[in-house]
Amino acid sequence: MRKKNKYKEKKTKFSSKKINDKKINKVKNRVLNKSLPIGQTLETQDKYLPNNKKTSNELKSSRPVIIADKQINPSGIEEYAIMVGSTQKTKNTFPYNKNGIKNIRNNIEVEDNESKPITLNSKFRLTNNSTRIPEKEIKKLYDNVVNHNRFSSENRKKKNKFDNRYKKSKN
Repeated sequence: MRKKNKYKEKKTKFSSKKINDKKINKVKNRVLNKSLPIGQTLETQDKYLPNNKKTSNELKSSRPVIIADKQINPSGIEEYAIMVGSTQKTKNTFPYNKNGIKNIRNNIEVEDNESKPITLNSKFRLTNNSTRIPEKEIKKLYDNVVNHNRFSSENRKKKNKFDNRYKKSKN
């Protein structure tokens, strides 16, 4: 008779399913906690952006957005101020024509459609065709959007709200 191999019969402390779940969770956490640089492009849908329901007839299923500014909230998650890309040339856009983005809208967004901060999640996600725009160009675009267009006062209010979101008041 053959002897049984005692090493094969030993049971491990964790079942294989638990080990696989731990590996999957580590990968998910690594992706969610990833620090994105300013200038990284993300993808979203129009229904996740704050927009005027009266003027928006057709909502796009895919729209590029550019990270213009970022900050870290007290729980360690990055929040972003974004500039929205567009394919149409209108009076509310200015031309860019690089990295697959033809035009950029003249406003910044710091909250999504539910008035929550913009973070890397299922609404705003990285894709295979996500690119990175150089920081010098982002500074020029951001300055143009915040200071040199007809929505600049509204954009400055949004920028100040974004910058002062987690600062403690001196009362």
